[in-house]
Amino acid sequence: MKEFFATYPQAAWSIVSVLLAAVVIVALWEKVKWWWFNTWVTFPLVGRIATLSRNATEDTAAPGWFTGERTLCQEYKSFVHVQDEHDFNEKVKYLTKAGDNGRTNTPNWIWLLTISMVFIEAMGFSYVLAGYTLPGASENLQQTGAYGIAFLISIILVAFTHFAGHELYKSGLIKQARARWNRNGEMKTEDISLAFPQSTDDHLPSYVQLCNRVGDQTSYTITKATVVFVLLVAALATYVRGQVLERELESRVTLSNNQTDSAARSAGNSLDMSAANVRLPDADSASNNAADKKAVSDEADIDRHGGWATFIVLAFVFVFLQILGVIFGHRWGFAGKNSAAAFRDIGSGRYSSYSAVREHYRRIADTAQAKLAVLQHKIMDKNSAVGTSGQHLSKTFRDFIQETRLTDEEERKNERRHAAAVAAHQASAIEASAPVEPVAAPAVAVSVAVAPMAAPTPAPAPAPAVAAAVAGNASLDQVIAQLNALGNDKDAKRAIIAALPEDLDKLVRAELKRLKEENERKAREADAELEDLL
Repeated sequence: MKEFFATYPQAAWSIVSVLLAAVVIVALWEKVKWWWFNTWVTFPLVGRIATLSRNATEDTAAPGWFTGERTLCQEYKSFVHVQDEHDFNEKVKYLTKAGDNGRTNTPNWIWLLTISMVFIEAMGFSYVLAGYTLPGASENLQQTGAYGIAFLISIILVAFTHFAGHELYKSGLIKQARARWNRNGEMKTEDISLAFPQSTDDHLPSYVQLCNRVGDQTSYTITKATVVFVLLVAALATYVRGQVLERELESRVTLSNNQTDSAARSAGNSLDMSAANVRLPDADSASNNAADKKAVSDEADIDRHGGWATFIVLAFVFVFLQILGVIFGHRWGFAGKNSAAAFRDIGSGRYSSYSAVREHYRRIADTAQAKLAVLQHKIMDKNSAVGTSGQHLSKTFRDFIQETRLTDEEERKNERRHAAAVAAHQASAIEASAPVEPVAAPAVAVSVAVAPMAAPTPAPAPAPAVAAAVAGNASLDQVIAQLNALGNDKDAKRAIIAALPEDLDKLVRAELKRLKEENERKAREADAELEDLL
């Protein structure tokens, strides 16, 4: 890398600039995409408006629209996510009840910072490990191996510490809920996902609402494994560093002693004094050698103490970095099972409320309408010169969005009707294959007791599935599913309800009432939103 920068500096810095620009574009992709599309739409000669204005034909599948108009509106519609206010508020309510409202995913710069710090720290001892994992390898190969080992260790440590922090956060929420449950009663009723109406457990305590979305069992498995792994890596890394230091010091002392002995022998233990060779006494020669060896040994001891102190400090730094990774995992992320999906559906933190969603939609709609007006003007100019239609173009982008919404709503109705028909067919097939059982007598007695003044009319015979419900084998969900499968057949529904036990009958009536109120509320909110759009 250094040689490449030194040899080709312009090419190297050009590559770096391109990579930095790519990072910025990826980070701001939505804004860059919106800017580029608007630039391309108004580009002269080959832009979208210039191209679509050449087509002055009407869209036969959509009366009142020209093909170019609908094409431009469809392209701008890809930037619009018209979200139902009820759905938006349901997801916010889910995050609130799960204890995740106000939290976000871990930012990308936090990931980059964590991985960089751990990688740099891992490089400090991975190079030492490479000498043992690749014995006899060349210096370049050991450096390459050191990078690979550092990468593996950093990825493992970052993953462990992040999930450990997330586990601590989730278990902390459940622990708080459990502490409140110990003072009250029921801790969890059922798992409630985004598909459920979030008002299902409004009447329950907040800790029950939290456990219905997060869970009711604490777990510290990943945290314990992370602690063991981090301490093991820190201890082994310090030990290996120390052994390498001891080996180097021992080699240095041995080499220095050998050199001292060899120099003494080669000189004949003599000094050149005034051109006369004077032989030192053996005691003085031995004393000089011992002094030299002691100086080398003392220097090695100093290096040993300083090296071990440095390694211990590095071990503490390593452990602190892992604790920091756990803190990051505890600070960001979600505990709820569907919180990440709910957060993504409400704009990943871009919108603080539904009014912010509406404001975002208005900005896009106003821009699209301005571009559509330019296109309509060009189409009418072309139509006046070579066209055959004298139609004045007056459609708006909001008209297109509204028509699209109505089409989508009709498709959803058809899907629901088809699903109801399939469910009814399957229920009929199950009832036809089930053995016929006699109808319980108490159900008829109850119907007579409720209306003694009415003319005695025989109750319609319930289906075999009803007999199972009377016997107490059907749950509330099963009965509701049977009623939904019958569609608009009210007589069959009355027959099923009339044959239910008293307790189950009350539950079914309460659930039907709740479902009706829920549907009416959704309809009111949809009408209010439609009125706002229009």
